[in-house]
Amino acid sequence: MSADSSTAAKIAAPNSAPAAAPPSDGKQIEKVFHLGTDSQDEHGEVVFDHDSHAFKNYSPDGKSVMGCAECHHTDQPKSALKPPLKTSQRDVVLTNAVFQQSDQKVSNCRTCHFQEGSVPDGKEMPQATYTVDGNSVTKTLNNELAYHINCNTCHDQALAARPELKSKPGFAGSKDCMICHKKN
Repeated sequence: MSADSSTAAKIAAPNSAPAAAPPSDGKQIEKVFHLGTDSQDEHGEVVFDHDSHAFKNYSPDGKSVMGCAECHHTDQPKSALKPPLKTSQRDVVLTNAVFQQSDQKVSNCRTCHFQEGSVPDGKEMPQATYTVDGNSVTKTLNNELAYHINCNTCHDQALAARPELKSKPGFAGSKDCMICHKKN
């Protein structure tokens, strides 16, 4: 980690040390992803800072680094899955160290959560039943809904735990669409 990125990480989470970034001679995770680059939604793509979410204290309480399986939920053993999650593609929980040592590809959202109307032959769109406003709801989890449930749940938990985040530039809760989305 360079001195500049170390300083930036300490500014983002001043009360704790940032997680160790991968060694420069090891496999590197993508620092930034563009989610929904071919989105069918009028709100457009989202620039996702993977590096910050992977190595800074971005847990909802702001006290720890998020585990990879928080987003990459299939990259953990079946025994570690919590409802409504059902699919497991690893025998161990994905960590940066596991990523460095494994030849197994890390699944992205669209591996299972397809765009509406674009389900490949022989595949099915996942469904999940969960509670919304006290009611049991079953939904087809296309990639758009999967992103929104995953991101918004975590961001709303962070906002509940740390209301001061609302005034932080770039931070969005579930009703702040255009903070994350770039208009198509």
